[in-house]
Amino acid sequence: SRREQKGISDLRAIPWVFAWTQSRLILPGWYGVGSGLERACAEFGLSSVREHASSWRFLSTLLGDVEVVLAKADLDIAARYAKLAGEVGEALFPTIREEFLRTQEMILTIRDETDLLIGEPVLRRAIRLRNPYVDPMSFAQLDLLERWRASEREDDELLQALFLTIRGIARGLQGSA
Repeated sequence: SRREQKGISDLRAIPWVFAWTQSRLILPGWYGVGSGLERACAEFGLSSVREHASSWRFLSTLLGDVEVVLAKADLDIAARYAKLAGEVGEALFPTIREEFLRTQEMILTIRDETDLLIGEPVLRRAIRLRNPYVDPMSFAQLDLLERWRASEREDDELLQALFLTIRGIARGLQGSA
């Protein structure tokens, strides 16, 4: 039994995260982390943040989790979804992109790495190998969404095809389906 949703305060966490995962942005997993780390480095110094990142298990795990989410995200595909949102998406996406890049830069700087998941070669390879299968589903979903909206949401065949892409992307990205 789903309750009626009237505003952003009514959003539930699982559908919210699921939607951001479908768009290949996975925003709830990293947004704001880069700004927070940048501020921590400015206030306490990079060496202090690096020391805490290596000695404090919580921070180390948090940075690792954010790194995985960043590696799974795809800004180019996410930009296409933002265009589907019209003026709002196109207005917000540059800010989102900027924070994504800031977060990635801060994670790499603090971990003293040149690329994401250097210390996790198996996971890095798994993401690299699955993207050629997930990417076409994202492109198909974008096309289907555009066509379904153009049909004024009346085309059941397009809707069923959309559901298939939702399940495929979720499974491909190892999210819930």
